[in-house]
Amino acid sequence: MEILVNCDGLPLAIKVIGGLLSTRYPSEHEWKSVLNKPAWSLTGLPPELDNRLYLSYEDLSPQIKQCFLYCSLFPKGEELIHKVVTRMWISEGFIQPLDGSSTISQEYEFEEMATEYYQELIKRNLIEPIEEYSLTGYRCTMHDVVRTFAEYMAREESLVVVVGREQAATGMHVRRLSIEQTVSILDWGILQRRESLRTLIINSRVNFHLPGDSLSSFSSLRVLYICSADSNRLVPSLSMLKHLRYLHMKETDISWLPDDIQMMKFLLYISLGNCKKLCYLPGSIIKLVHLRSLNIQGSNVSAMPKGFSELTNLRSLSGFPVHMDMDASNSWCSLQELAPLSQLRKLTLYGLEKVQDSRMAEKAMISSKRHLGYLELNYSASGHTIGTGGAEAEQQQQQSVTEEVLEKLCPPTCLENLTLKGGYVGRQLPNWMCAPASADFKSLRYLRFVNLPCCTQLPDGLCCLSSLEMLTIIDAPAINRIGPQFQASSSVAARGSTASTSAPFPKLRILQLIGLCEWEEWEWNDCEEHMDVETAIAMPCLERLGIENCKLSCLPPGLASTKRHTLRELCLYELTNLTHVENIPSVVELRVFDCPELKKITALDSRLQKIRIVRCPKLEILEGVPALDSLELQDTTMETIPGYLRAVNPRYLKLYCNKKLYESSSSPGSSEWDKISHIGKHKIVCLED
Repeated sequence: MEILVNCDGLPLAIKVIGGLLSTRYPSEHEWKSVLNKPAWSLTGLPPELDNRLYLSYEDLSPQIKQCFLYCSLFPKGEELIHKVVTRMWISEGFIQPLDGSSTISQEYEFEEMATEYYQELIKRNLIEPIEEYSLTGYRCTMHDVVRTFAEYMAREESLVVVVGREQAATGMHVRRLSIEQTVSILDWGILQRRESLRTLIINSRVNFHLPGDSLSSFSSLRVLYICSADSNRLVPSLSMLKHLRYLHMKETDISWLPDDIQMMKFLLYISLGNCKKLCYLPGSIIKLVHLRSLNIQGSNVSAMPKGFSELTNLRSLSGFPVHMDMDASNSWCSLQELAPLSQLRKLTLYGLEKVQDSRMAEKAMISSKRHLGYLELNYSASGHTIGTGGAEAEQQQQQSVTEEVLEKLCPPTCLENLTLKGGYVGRQLPNWMCAPASADFKSLRYLRFVNLPCCTQLPDGLCCLSSLEMLTIIDAPAINRIGPQFQASSSVAARGSTASTSAPFPKLRILQLIGLCEWEEWEWNDCEEHMDVETAIAMPCLERLGIENCKLSCLPPGLASTKRHTLRELCLYELTNLTHVENIPSVVELRVFDCPELKKITALDSRLQKIRIVRCPKLEILEGVPALDSLELQDTTMETIPGYLRAVNPRYLKLYCNKKLYESSSSPGSSEWDKISHIGKHKIVCLED
């Protein structure tokens, strides 16, 4: 309570000090040691900075302090992407082995320690995960107050240039310089005077004056991050950056890399994602023996240089294009170049529809990569022609080949994240996704299927994935029914393996089923009266369920189990046949969009606090929501305010409607006004001019 008093009731201060306390053993002695720190009454800080932040900052280790202050280089409101930030830390030398060694090629994993530092900043609430990345923490933001504090503490070595402060780039002797996007254009001549820079971040356009404008003056640069047009003219001078570790030119107009790129022998990370003009990589890139990450995803590179397999230090490879080449002896697939890359943690493959022989897929030896945590398998929808009539035999042959290839791309069981997308035309998913084999993937946490045009059913072994936290299925138009085997009891789903009483999908928190446009039936009925005490319901940890664009007329009874207390958010979009939503326990937030046949929402739970209803014209009944706090209703076709609003009493109502209804409902004493006059706080918005 004394600590709370010192926080003056400020939410940010409470969160930051709470984060600090979470690192301490929960004893009175430990907490008093925090309470008695002199930083509570520190003087000398500018008035806009908070002593509580300084207290948390002082509690960080020297290494994490550097990493925290580095985050101030990113503009206000910009996301801190885990892979970008941590790799910059490594390139700057903030992450060092505990034994003091500095050898780059050793087995010590810099990325793992950098991730620990990143997670520590999250734990202390100095950076905060964006909601949709709350599971992974992959993207975070930094509160403006925290960022201002970090920028002040780093002022002697770092400078962020914003509008009105462009000339500041010519002054201080800084080692890190960041140009915000708000600076519309910056003179390159100003930048060239900063010869001591170790980090240069450019988010604005640069004004080049002379043909010789180049990177040659930045001989000490370790990190180069450019998101700007006209980047291509800097390419010839890239190889002069002899000490560069991190090269990020994502989404720029870069069209090539220098042929002497091997001169940049310390390069660890290259990120050229979404560089549409980039069509090839120089053969000399295979001499960058220390390279740990290469991202060319979204570029137009169609083939990797021969000998690419020599980059055995690669930990991350995004956008690897599968290329078929015909030589004099036989055909070969570049997939075999992946076989020696045993250190890979992340791998993204493109153009898998080109592989016509499963033996080529087998040569990639994906299953032997014992460190692989992330695997993305991409097919091109345009790469297949699914015919009709006389082409049926050819179609079936192509589907069989596709299925065999995917079978041979079986990942190692240590995998944590798997995505299959782009247009896999197989009729079924591989055996390693089905029971009992699926039970071996004990580390898999995130699973995503996108565009499965020919799959008619989901594998019955997904429920055996004991660590799965998020499952997303998007665009599977051939599925019209999901049977009980999808969320079967483990004794059924694990047939052929040792029976268990553990729950199906025991850790699943987020389930998204989107674009199953012919899906009409979801058979799931947890029959509680026949469950013994040890038998667990399916998805006992489910927090978020999203269903979009299907023909379900009702939600499955199994979802209404009284044993499920975790489901907090239910989102129903474009369910054309849905008629009612009822008896879903524990839901706190309900969103229902474009459900034209929906007539009834009832008896959800006393915890339901927020409802948003958009374009559900036949809804007549809304009841059983005693704790409703916020109700939002939107439909410009409404001629009158729904009568069900008389039966609910939310603290706040927001109504979006047409001009005519807006005028009639805004007049006290009118029949429309009477329907909502009992709701103390409401707002009516006209969506028409």
